[in-house]
Amino acid sequence: MSIVITDEMKGEYEQRGFLVVNNILDPDEVERYKRRASEIARGDIPKGGEKMLVRDVRVAKGDYTPADPEMGLWKMLQPDHFDPVFESFPENENLLDVVEGILGPDLKCFLTMMIYKPPMLGDVHHPYHQDKMYFNFGPADLIMGTWIALDRTTARNGTMVFIPGSHRDDVPHEHDARERQNFGIFQAKGYEAGHPDEVVVELDPGAGVFFHSRLLHRTGPNITEGHRRVLTMHCASTKCTMDGTLLGQMKMRLVRGQEYAGCI
Repeated sequence: MSIVITDEMKGEYEQRGFLVVNNILDPDEVERYKRRASEIARGDIPKGGEKMLVRDVRVAKGDYTPADPEMGLWKMLQPDHFDPVFESFPENENLLDVVEGILGPDLKCFLTMMIYKPPMLGDVHHPYHQDKMYFNFGPADLIMGTWIALDRTTARNGTMVFIPGSHRDDVPHEHDARERQNFGIFQAKGYEAGHPDEVVVELDPGAGVFFHSRLLHRTGPNITEGHRRVLTMHCASTKCTMDGTLLGQMKMRLVRGQEYAGCI
């Protein structure tokens, strides 16, 4: 059964910059993705995926050696491009119904990730940032991030935290130069964890949060002993236009509707 985005839901997204929708993935889909990710993490890596598994910097530098290699991952990049189980994820009907209900019918996926939060590492913070700063195309209102929980996500294991309404303006960023920070992390200037307006969004497995490309968001550490795994997809209207060079890890893939001349 398709998901219908009502005017009230769209208004909430436009006002706050994000929308939570339950039951994007069913329990069987959640388990299938978790099972396949574990197999890949433990060495069953398809051709093309050899360089797409990224360990957390603390694991890479030998600060921490987990018994299970999956517990040491930071992310798996573009799994739909190298693994047949993940290939269909960006075309999930529930996922695209929500995105279409907000961005319109013509959509491209340009980045998918399986994102981990290694357990029991108390300093693994991803600071406040706007995703749009990484994307050399626009407008920002036609670009969205989707974050689908495979495990229950909570304040204790590094769930998503937003500042509602922060999607209306660009915010200056600077490189996060902490010694044990993962590669390529930037932070919004003037915004710290504990911001008075922040909202913690906890999700059950299969639920998703859909958020504007300029919405300020962060995740904290996973201080539990278990996984915090999420599948993400970043997508854009095919009416967006380029204003720079697409980052190398991003790949445009038409997932619904049509393309337009002179656009992405």
